[in-house]
Amino acid sequence: MGDRTIRPLILLCVAASYGNAGGTAEAAQTLASRLVGHWSLLSVEVVTGQDTEYPFGRDASGVISYDAAGHMAVQIMQANRPLFASGDQAAGTPTELAAAVSGYVAYFGTYTVDEGAKVVTHHLAGSLFPNWVGTSQRRDVLLDGDQLTLSSQPIAFQGRQRVFRIVWKRRE
Repeated sequence: MGDRTIRPLILLCVAASYGNAGGTAEAAQTLASRLVGHWSLLSVEVVTGQDTEYPFGRDASGVISYDAAGHMAVQIMQANRPLFASGDQAAGTPTELAAAVSGYVAYFGTYTVDEGAKVVTHHLAGSLFPNWVGTSQRRDVLLDGDQLTLSSQPIAFQGRQRVFRIVWKRRE
């Protein structure tokens, strides 16, 4: 083969390797663009060393949504929360209200993504837990196909600092 034949072949190989550098189209997308969409809850876990607990039970339900404009919202609910005897949300007893609130997490706001650190930070404009309003909640991100795992920094929960691992599945 002459120099004129080898040079185009080398250029073709180099161009093909750039086109497949990430291995998949998914790898070529940014983390921020891959977060956009609606996700359904698979599990809420509290991880302490080798122990894993399920504070909302194994049958908790929830959703998290990220939009391309940088807004997000999340809701997580423990299954089978007790009903209010009166059927009137504003007339719940202290016990009913405590059970309703302790079995539910909800907040909304904006988000930013640190691509290099693989971190999403939720900037809370509103929250069922008033202490979180105006705060930023950092979550480590693991994205594997249609499964999203968000892990918290240590958070005060039940009198101890705990790490939450929340697993989501992309909704169709």
